[in-house]
Amino acid sequence: MVLRSRFCMWTSLLIFLGGFLTATVVASVFRVRGMKLIRRLLRERAELLGEENRIFTFLHEIGETLSYDQSQRALHEEIVKGLTRVVDADGAALYLLDNKQGTHLVPASLTEKGPALIDIPEDVANQQSRKALQSFLQMKSVPATEGLLGKAFEAHGPIHFGALKQWSQLFTRLQPDQAGQYVMAAPLQIGQRRMGVLAVGRSASRGPFSGHAFEVFRSASEQSTFALANAIIQQEAMDKRRMDEELRSASEVQRILLPKQAPELGDYIIAASNLPAKVMSGDYYDFIPLDQDHMGIVIADVSGKGFPASLVMATCRALLRGQAAGELSPTKALSKVNRMLFGDIREDMFISLAYCVLDRNEPKITISRAGHDAPLHFARRTGAVTPLKPPGLALGIDGGRVFERVTRDFTFDMEPGDCLLLYTDGVNEAVNTSGEEFGLERLHEVFRQAAPSGATAILEAFRKAVSEFAGNSPQSDDITIIAVEKR
Repeated sequence: MVLRSRFCMWTSLLIFLGGFLTATVVASVFRVRGMKLIRRLLRERAELLGEENRIFTFLHEIGETLSYDQSQRALHEEIVKGLTRVVDADGAALYLLDNKQGTHLVPASLTEKGPALIDIPEDVANQQSRKALQSFLQMKSVPATEGLLGKAFEAHGPIHFGALKQWSQLFTRLQPDQAGQYVMAAPLQIGQRRMGVLAVGRSASRGPFSGHAFEVFRSASEQSTFALANAIIQQEAMDKRRMDEELRSASEVQRILLPKQAPELGDYIIAASNLPAKVMSGDYYDFIPLDQDHMGIVIADVSGKGFPASLVMATCRALLRGQAAGELSPTKALSKVNRMLFGDIREDMFISLAYCVLDRNEPKITISRAGHDAPLHFARRTGAVTPLKPPGLALGIDGGRVFERVTRDFTFDMEPGDCLLLYTDGVNEAVNTSGEEFGLERLHEVFRQAAPSGATAILEAFRKAVSEFAGNSPQSDDITIIAVEKR
């Protein structure tokens, strides 16, 4: 009995000690796990706080750039550098839709280790030079609907592409270093306006972006879109103000240079009118006294619009006035002007011009047509309207040899009651609300009906006819008319 009691006692003691040790071990395990969990939560909290600070810094720096630096280039650089930090990428790239055609994505800014999202030629890849690759990426624009960029551009939201090797079908060739890149990209769009693509990348050695990084990228790309849209709107407003100021200056130049009134010469009655468009072009006309018996009349249309056109107009006017004095051949005077003008005029600009010389004592007019719309002659005796088409080349296209070989004087009779009409293409190219042009046929008919009533009546007839035809359609070009009547 005694032995049995002692056995039970020792058994109970061992059970108690076993339970105590088990509880101690379990508690220790939970304590270790708890500490690990706490450390992990603290680490995640620190990461979230760091991430939050990076996003705040990113937004703050974009705001600072918009406030203090008006250049879009600075904003573009701030976006790619800031986005690289925010999502812990190796680099970022910003492509924007080109303004002129709207068909290509143009590299706006790329960090030094930005992702290569387009085909890389073998010769560039073989150089194994980051500098050579960077230069290529910064210069190469791509169609907006093709390849990986095209897929991102046409997407409805950000895309987590993962490794580029998974999208090899979107590349003509995928270089080995390029294939291992991990990429996220987002379309930049406000409403229906597509602006471009923003992308970030990591090398294969650093591994893919996490799902959380993708959500951060989504948010940051949205903020970047708003910043870019705001910058574009500001730039467009600045450009419009600049253009308005330029047009006001150009209109003032034109107003100063145009004659205040038409002169008189013997039996000739001269009337002139210029109706400028809101978007000023380069129309001008002038009356040039050559001597006491001769007068030059010029009408011209400078290609282009705005202030550049007005400067070319002023230059041409000054040169012609200088070369026409004492010269009774219109073509000889224009040949000298063309030689002097050719070296100073932009390659994309030229001047169409008609220049005629009136003689007080002779019922004849000599005209030269430098690529201008054909003047019209109304013969009172027959009632016929005849276009005058002497050959000629516009000013500023050729240095002189071709111009002087092609351009010729033409002399015609002006009997009492006859009229001459000089005009710019703003008359015949005026459009109505249906998009139909006034046209040469209407122009001839208005002139034919109004000419018997004289020069002043011709101007009034065209003013009324063009106005009634155009209706509410805005005037897109200057309308300049000169009518010459022989009494």
